[in-house]
Formats: sequence, C-alpha cells, structure tokens
Amino acid sequence: MFKILNYKKIIILGLILISFLFVGHKKANADVDVTPTSYINTIYSVMLCGPGSSLTLCVDPVLLGSDTAGKSFDLSSITAGASAGGMGSLSTVPYGTTYSFFQVILDRQFTVIAEGTVGSDDCATEANSGSGTASSGATPAIAVAGGTAAAQVIKIPDDSSLLTNMSGTDVIDGSVSANDEPAAVDSDTPYIKFRIALATPFTLKPGRMPNVQVAFSLTGAVSFFDYNGDGVGGACGVTPNAPAVSITFVE
Repeated sequence: MFKILNYKKIIILGLILISFLFVGHKKANADVDVTPTSYINTIYSVMLCGPGSSLTLCVDPVLLGSDTAGKSFDLSSITAGASAGGMGSLSTVPYGTTYSFFQVILDRQFTVIAEGTVGSDDCATEANSGSGTASSGATPAIAVAGGTAAAQVIKIPDDSSLLTNMSGTDVIDGSVSANDEPAAVDSDTPYIKFRIALATPFTLKPGRMPNVQVAFSLTGAVSFFDYNGDGVGGACGVTPNAPAVSITFVE
C-alpha cells in the first residue's frame, strides 16, 4: 500500500494516534543527531483545537481521547500501512466546525535505543540499571562511550527551552492553567503539550467518518553530545529530538 523511504512512514489510522516534540536543550559542546532504532513515548490525550487556535495556543480543545495511565507507542515498530493502536474517537467532534490544529499531551520521558559518533567517541544509549545515567534535574541523561546500544530512559531536562508550539503542563485534558509553562519546563512538570498544524483544515460532516493519515520520520530524532567537553572518553549526553510529523484527515 505504502512504501518506506528514508525512514519515512505513512500510516492510515482509524483513530488519531501519536506525535512528538522538539526541545532546545542547553548544549555547550558539539552534538550529532542520529536515527534511533527504537523510540518510545507515552501519550495521555489527543485533541482538536477550536477556531482561533494557533501553534502557540490550543483554544477550546475538543478531547478525542485520554488515558490517565497513558499509552506507550514505539514509533520505530510501526510498519507502513499498519496501526500501532489508537487513542480517541471523533464522536465528540461537532459537525460543521473547522479545525486547523491538533494537540497531543505526552510524557517528558522517552525510552530510546540509538548510537552515534561524537568527535572520537562512539556513543550509545545504555540501560539506566547498567552504565547509563538517567536525566536528573537540569542534567541530561548520560549514555556510554564505546558501548553497545540498549534501551535507555531519557527525559527532557529541567529548564529546557521549548519551541513556541509546545508548553509544559500538569493536566492532561488540554485546559490552560496557571501551571502552563510556555517557555521552559521545571522539576514539577510531568507533561508536555505539543501542537501541530493540520495539513488541511478538517470539518466533520454528517455520515462521514474519516481516517487520519500520520506521516513521520525518525531521522535525527535523538541527539548525542560531548557533555563535559573531555573529548576522547568523555561523557556522552543524550536527549530526544523531533521526528517530522504531519497529520491529514482522509475521507
């Protein structure tokens, strides 16, 4: 049905599925973006943003689905034309209203498998129970130099700067509260709001129940960098980056 080209996967889903984020981390040293072989995140809710919304704000969100425990998806395991599972329903969407933006609320933690070369070091993710070090406060996760890639939990560090289509939050229903953090995230922020412009504005019509086409790429979705500037044998910092994402409703 569809072809995978350069890690890009096109998926037709019966329900809204998933999306990801980009974070501007504070990196003092050179970094390299790599394509992970596994990229897992937990999604808590998905919603359409009402008229007047933008990449900076989701106005009057229509909640399509939510799960307080969250649902985890591995972007790398989804083959073209297949579904990794769904979250949500279009049954709550009113007829006749046009929506141009979509919002996902997701966890600050990711589980990834990746490796890449930074300077003279071959960096690889490593289980936190082994040689890998989990993110702590403003300190990013530390991978290993010269190891074999394994699943590692990495987190958006505290005080990471966010792009304008993102904000930190402590609720999963999409409501704007005093605890929204549009510029950065702090230690008590468990979730991230991520807004996407729909490829084509969507209006639900009576008697029609469209599918949702999600296109994404894992290229450059993990970043390694020389955390302490030691060069050979130095600590390999590791952070999540963003796969490219587009969402289209297909009737």
